[in-house]
Amino acid sequence: MWKNKVHYYLRFILGMTRSEILGLLSLFIFLLLADITSRWMEYQSRQQAMVSFQPTYWTQTLIDMEKLHQKSYAPQTRNYTYRPANQYPSQSASHSQKGNGNKKLAWQIQINQADSLAWIALPGIGPAFAKRILAYREKLGGFYQAAQLKEVYGLDSLWVNEHIAQFHVGKGVYRFLYINKADWKEFRHPYLPYRQANLVLNYRKQHGPFQNWEDLKKVQQLDEAVWQKLSPYLSFEP
Repeated sequence: MWKNKVHYYLRFILGMTRSEILGLLSLFIFLLLADITSRWMEYQSRQQAMVSFQPTYWTQTLIDMEKLHQKSYAPQTRNYTYRPANQYPSQSASHSQKGNGNKKLAWQIQINQADSLAWIALPGIGPAFAKRILAYREKLGGFYQAAQLKEVYGLDSLWVNEHIAQFHVGKGVYRFLYINKADWKEFRHPYLPYRQANLVLNYRKQHGPFQNWEDLKKVQQLDEAVWQKLSPYLSFEP
């Protein structure tokens, strides 16, 4: 009965032809299949993430953290350390003495070396956010300042500001964009729009290698703001 009502409504109320009705039905089926596929892929991704984060090792790490509550914690196999909060003036107010005089310890992160386990030790960071941070770091070629964490999809800027004293850049950028060597396939970066990349590559083809930043600014229609943001990743090596 309901099928007849739907058909009547589509056919005679909305004035749709038989072909249009079939097309609408096909679109609905396609969207349903796409949604099911997306949910399945997300489920598989979560399962892989759970496996990759080694929960047994993480449990042992939590135990070690509890035992070393009053000590400096600096394992050789990990890229993070426990350091007393009073060494960091910006956080001294939030780690004040309580009752028996004990102080909380701040979890320090070397953001260009830290693995997933180090990130999920921070409050508010689960496996999904840890995975996004590592993926974005790899796309960039390394962070040159902690504020770039705000660019990670879904990571709250207020959270980054609250914990920024715990983040250390270390060696910083580890992969550069060689402006005089890279071909089209290599000339990619999250900060670099297609049109700007095309302008520079065409200019280099016509005028030869860039010697420095002043040479780069000679490119017509160059968006200097884009290239200033990208500058920590640029190399003018011949």
